[in-house]
Amino acid sequence: MCLLIGLLAVFAVTRIATAIIDREYTDKAEQITEAVVTTLDPKDVLEMRDAVLDVYKDVEDKVVPSTEWGSDEWNEYMAHYASLRELPVYHKLQEHFRKYQDIYKVDCIYVTCYKKENMHALYVIDGAYGEDECPPGCVDSFENGIWPDDGEIVPATITNEDVYGWLATAAYPIKCGDDWIGHLCVDISMNEIKAKEQRYVITIAIAMFGVMLVMLGLSLWYVIRNVTKPILTLSDTAKNYCSENNDVVHHDFEKLSINTHDEISQLLSSMKQMETDMNTNINTLIDTKVALQKTEEQAQSLKELAVKDALTGIRNKTAYDYEAEKLEKDLDDGFNEFGLAMVDLNFLKRTNDTYGHEKGNISIRRLCMLVCEVFEHSPVFRVGGDEFIVVLKNRDYRNVDALIDDFNNRLEQVQADDTLQPWEQISAAIGYYKFDKKVDKTVDDVFKKADKAMYERKVAMKAERKE
Repeated sequence: MCLLIGLLAVFAVTRIATAIIDREYTDKAEQITEAVVTTLDPKDVLEMRDAVLDVYKDVEDKVVPSTEWGSDEWNEYMAHYASLRELPVYHKLQEHFRKYQDIYKVDCIYVTCYKKENMHALYVIDGAYGEDECPPGCVDSFENGIWPDDGEIVPATITNEDVYGWLATAAYPIKCGDDWIGHLCVDISMNEIKAKEQRYVITIAIAMFGVMLVMLGLSLWYVIRNVTKPILTLSDTAKNYCSENNDVVHHDFEKLSINTHDEISQLLSSMKQMETDMNTNINTLIDTKVALQKTEEQAQSLKELAVKDALTGIRNKTAYDYEAEKLEKDLDDGFNEFGLAMVDLNFLKRTNDTYGHEKGNISIRRLCMLVCEVFEHSPVFRVGGDEFIVVLKNRDYRNVDALIDDFNNRLEQVQADDTLQPWEQISAAIGYYKFDKKVDKTVDDVFKKADKAMYERKVAMKAERKE
């Protein structure tokens, strides 16, 4: 029974740990793909995709799949696409992807388009570094692959391949105007966590085996000492006491470690022992209850940390997702007076490259402080490296234009303050949108329009700087 329980426990812990890890990585992959798509300029992606397809159409009958990587035939085929890597849009998109790879600490962000009639997945651009980069025009060819329709979100999957090992992969469609131009994909390596999981399972199995041996040893010792030996002693003593041999002296019960000379006293002594054992078990249960309470408190603390941004102390993207769910429920209940304000820090990459990431973090925290001060009655969330969302309700909802002006005025004052360091003279673009029940259906509709307004403000600021 101990062996069976131990094996079941190891199996259950393994399945639970695997399910939790897989769910965490697939959720992360899906969230990152959706987040990165919102930051892309679809026109750049369309330009790069069309450039790749133009070459692909000319050499469609000469395609060499990536399974032949490094062969002379593959190198000859890929040479047709070599000039594409010199395009400015290629370097712009690759730099954009690598920035988010570094932010989210993922292995690869890339764009593919699908030629279902040829069963080809065609790489448009890949943000991977070094030898892991798939060049434009590289083709994955497979009969049983995933062939999403235009605009279809591909749920995250976990694969284990010989070349890359364990990967969590998700794909999100990219739209330019009314046309779907491809899918943005994210690969997250799970090799390290899978190795840790394996070591964890082995450790648990060894620990369970050790616990089983200890339990078996203690159980045998306990049974022999408190059950088998007393019963054998009582049985032998009873036989001698009832023996028909008159030569046997009937004082055997007196030799036992029992305080009385009759069977009732012996039973009472056994009951007292049972009571002591039961008290021991109750104390164990109380200790277990206290330990469980501490575990629940720790779990609650971990839950709070899960929705808190470590750098700024405000709520993070996960917390915003919860807030968005609440807003959706409010919409179902008829409450629709809310809006979203998007704030994006300018020049973060330049600050990081010039002064270091610590100074970039100072810029992010200063912007966070300013947003929280201006929108003091609204929840603020950090949803990306340099992006914040403000949920506008009540007073801030009604006075949003004045708050936007106040925000921009404060930024101008900060930028004009020569006593501040360059990384303290922050610049940011802000845009907002209020829910309109005539045209909007979901919170995501408001999110996209607020993001668009912010982007338009960023473009306007760039134009002002050029003037």
